[in-house]
Amino acid sequence: MEQPEYQTYKVNLYRAENSPRSTVKVRDFTLELGTTSGDPSTGFNPAETLLSAVAGCITSSFLLVAKNSHVPVGAVSVEVSGIRQRMPPQLISVSYVISIQSSAENEKIERLLSIAERNSTVLSTLRKAIPVNGSWKRAPEQSSSH
Repeated sequence: MEQPEYQTYKVNLYRAENSPRSTVKVRDFTLELGTTSGDPSTGFNPAETLLSAVAGCITSSFLLVAKNSHVPVGAVSVEVSGIRQRMPPQLISVSYVISIQSSAENEKIERLLSIAERNSTVLSTLRKAIPVNGSWKRAPEQSSSH
């Protein structure tokens, strides 16, 4: 079956009057966001949500490429950071480190990660606007830390 050339994404956000938070809905899922500027106690701010999207996208892309290549992967964790300039307010760079549990050789993981990066919607989009740098490290086989 041929896939369509374009896919449309849609989310809906609702903020009740005087609420410090907003709820985003997509399909049967919800995500609560902090929408009070400068107040970290209200939850993920929009920039942190974008960084979370980077982590989620590179993870799902990597896992798909690894599965299709029959490469075993255990736990995966990603730490993403962004540098924001004050004026005009915008992210000027993003970097991430993905930790991967796998018995595969380093060269294989690097090749799979390169393919995953090229097929990551969020990374591809961000890289058109700002520098995005990624690296990886091997996670211990029995690591339980996050």
